[in-house]
Amino acid sequence: MTLSEMVNIHSFRQRIVVLLLLSLWQAHQSPLKGEPDSLFRSSEVLTMELRTDFRAILNTRTEDAEYQNGEIRYTGSGNKVVAIPVRVSPRGKFRLKPENCSFPPLLLNFRKEDVRNTLFEKQDKLKLVTPCREEKEVIEEYTIYKMYQKVTDLSLKVRLVVINYIDAATDSLILSGHSFFTEDKERAAERLNATLAGKSVTPYDLDHDSFKKLALFQYMIGNKDWYVTSGHNIIIMEPDDKSGKPFAVPYDFDFSGMINAAYTKAKGSPSEPSSARRQYKGLCYTMEELRDAIVFFRNLRPEFSNLIKESDLIPKSDKNEMLNYIAYFYSLSRSRFMIREEIINKCETKALYNITVK
Repeated sequence: MTLSEMVNIHSFRQRIVVLLLLSLWQAHQSPLKGEPDSLFRSSEVLTMELRTDFRAILNTRTEDAEYQNGEIRYTGSGNKVVAIPVRVSPRGKFRLKPENCSFPPLLLNFRKEDVRNTLFEKQDKLKLVTPCREEKEVIEEYTIYKMYQKVTDLSLKVRLVVINYIDAATDSLILSGHSFFTEDKERAAERLNATLAGKSVTPYDLDHDSFKKLALFQYMIGNKDWYVTSGHNIIIMEPDDKSGKPFAVPYDFDFSGMINAAYTKAKGSPSEPSSARRQYKGLCYTMEELRDAIVFFRNLRPEFSNLIKESDLIPKSDKNEMLNYIAYFYSLSRSRFMIREEIINKCETKALYNITVK
């Protein structure tokens, strides 16, 4: 081999190495599948203004209410004010009714071209959780979402915001305070390499481990306002690669005893203690099957506690109530007798779902 040929081979190899490094750099620069959309990549509290015809929204609080044209404004990079057209409508069921909540949850509907290169890029229909009666209830529910993210990645992302709600017709401030966005279920499914399930399922059809953690978490926070078969406050997703069973993603934790919101208590009925909402709705597991999950939750206790303690937005007395509420779960988890009484003896059997026991 001549010297010239050797130089050419060396030069070719160098070009291959450069191309490989370049491709790796480009892959690193492009958004990875599994990464949240830009709105949900930060835990920094976002300040913004939402302007629309709130008089029409408050006067037409129905599930088929028409959208009202509006605009979102927030400060972007370089202290530049970003204004995005948006359509706004009231949403929900229980919280939609004026007798339950003074201000309804909202649905924001964006056009793809309007959100391009903004913080709201890739958002289409986005749910906004607003103060029902007290602002602290919003913060506490947001905190529970963050707690569940510690349990599993199979969860919805959330973003806390401070919003000035401006009525466009009168140019007046009608409400100001904390709210939070929840990740759209289709965007979450794409992030989790999954698709939304197109058929109804029972808990027995779901991934065994993730559902066990979900059921124990709901028990810990005292939330029984969820059902798998009807899809009530539960989203069912299926892995794209069909490598595993479907899994459930919960949302709407406002009826939990941990929050104990006044609006969730039935009018005219005796006030039930928040502990009465703690009802195990999981499947039947043996003591041995529960043991690993309980150890898992024990290891998470410091992280749960820190999320509550470090929130400057939750009053100290409410922090103590939240910490005491989950303390019951950890006390129970150390007693085989109580685990049997509260969980094993109250589990949901196959007969409940008309599944033949083989």
